Amino acid sequence: MGKTLDEKFESAVWIIQALPKDGPIKTTVTDQLLMYCLYKQATVGPCNTAQPYFFKIEERLKWNAWNELGQLEKTDAKARYVEKMLELCDKAEAEHDLMNFLNDPKIADLLPKQNELRAHFENLGRTTVKGFEGETVTVNGHSITF
Repeated sequence: MGKTLDEKFESAVWIIQALPKDGPIKTTVTDQLLMYCLYKQATVGPCNTAQPYFFKIEERLKWNAWNELGQLEKTDAKARYVEKMLELCDKAEAEHDLMNFLNDPKIADLLPKQNELRAHFENLGRTTVKGFEGETVTVNGHSITF
């Protein structure tokens, strides 16, 4: 049975939050702002806070992005969040060598969570990594089967 939008959204949020902020996969500021404002819209609804002062640049950028979503429905924001997260995953998979990624010390804390990570990706319809179907590799003492 397919997962509900809420289950997919929760899995996408878990994956994004589990990735190391200073890890090997980098997103653009535009993508970060989009993910932020979609998350806020999906969890809170339309922007409901006062506009930050102009000299608080990061806060102002986030507020502007969220405010621009206007009355976008929470369900639409969740769907767009999931879609964008999967798009970012496809981009990362195309741009990064999997073994270099897995051997990056900045993601070492993620390896013990591989079963939970896999379950969340399965909720999103992703069950394997292209080019590694059925393979098992060992990284930092952890066996990973794709």
